[in-house]
Amino acid sequence: MTESIAVSSGKGGVGKTTIAVNVALTLAKNGNKTLLLDADLGMANAHLVLGVNPEKTLDDFINKKTPISKISYKINKNLDFISGGSAVHSLLNLENTERYNIIKSFNEIKKTYDYMIIDIGAGADTSSISFMSAANKIITVLVSEPTSFADAYSLVKASYLDERLDNFGIVWNMSNNDFQAKNHFEKFSSISTKFLDIKLTYLGCVNNSKLIRQSILSRKPIIDNQNIKETVYFETICKNLKNLKSNKNKNIKFFEN
Repeated sequence: MTESIAVSSGKGGVGKTTIAVNVALTLAKNGNKTLLLDADLGMANAHLVLGVNPEKTLDDFINKKTPISKISYKINKNLDFISGGSAVHSLLNLENTERYNIIKSFNEIKKTYDYMIIDIGAGADTSSISFMSAANKIITVLVSEPTSFADAYSLVKASYLDERLDNFGIVWNMSNNDFQAKNHFEKFSSISTKFLDIKLTYLGCVNNSKLIRQSILSRKPIIDNQNIKETVYFETICKNLKNLKSNKNKNIKFFEN
């Protein structure tokens, strides 16, 4: 069974897509058949971080009825990618039925992959929470800013109240050091679990790095360079994903009948 993992954030600009892309590449590098789905339908840009330009996107599935298995783009022998396109109007205004059809369509390839990483839109809109609810596990990305704290809490609260999602893996991005990241996580966890019956699991951090910033600008993911020490951040996140519990809500899930 494919394990589906949604990568979310309360606000834009916290490096969610960078985390999603490099986690997917790390899983693939470690021998796992992996699919990266760009479901950030308003600001789909995972293809830019990857440095590729796929001919087919989710728009081909929705409007041209192209099978989901025919729109993937091969990044390497273990990683396939499905692009969300570039803010195509039809994707920005999906009805519930269309989102349902996207999620259900993955049943036809459920024996193909070990993992699927879903890069969803920032914030707590209906589309983002729907894709979060359809995933087995959820990663939420934060940075050390008050707005990130507040918006991430709003996202966690909305997904808990609306969809009964109660397990979240937290990744702290752009931190100064590991101690700072863990300290901020403890504060966020203390506030969140005080008011919500949820469990937050610390998956790791990605510290500020000139090399990571350069990798984004050059459209060459950091994981592609085996000799850079920053790859350990993503190795740690992938290792700790095993400790993250799945959400058991009753809604439709990716890769399930």
